[in-house]
Amino acid sequence: LTQEWVATAARAVTKYYGRFPVSHVFVRIRAAEGNRIGSGKTFGTRSGGVITVSVGRSAGAASFRADWLMTHEMVHLAFPSVPDKHHWIEEGLATYVEPIARVQIGNLKGRQVWSDLERDLPQGLPEAGDHGLDFTPTWGRTYWGGALFCFLADMKIHQQTANAKGLQDAL
Repeated sequence: LTQEWVATAARAVTKYYGRFPVSHVFVRIRAAEGNRIGSGKTFGTRSGGVITVSVGRSAGAASFRADWLMTHEMVHLAFPSVPDKHHWIEEGLATYVEPIARVQIGNLKGRQVWSDLERDLPQGLPEAGDHGLDFTPTWGRTYWGGALFCFLADMKIHQQTANAKGLQDAL
């Protein structure tokens, strides 16, 4: 199950970017309690990258088929690490690109992506006292504020190129 899950994520990221973003990646899967796919971390290395993900010992096929985390972590391989105050662009990009990449290989339905974006993007909107993405490092602003930035950039590129290009082309 885990090999197919990793291969599917790699296929999605390859489809989105036109090639896999690094020449080598080491994927470390750590066993955890439960039946869920847990958290992940991605680090760049001189030769590529390292991805560490925790997976519940009881995680079944349905959990792996529905999961987004490995694709999200692999998207990180295509973008350089930035200073902490700009972390929103790293997480926002991975949050925005992951479902689109999965749709492109038939691993997710487009209508689900739009429904999820409609539901979740408002979590990234500024609130009273917000000082911008660089200075408001809450979870919602980091992940969904960054995704909203990418969504708006994608729309603007499409508008200015009469739908000939989008964020995917820029990346």
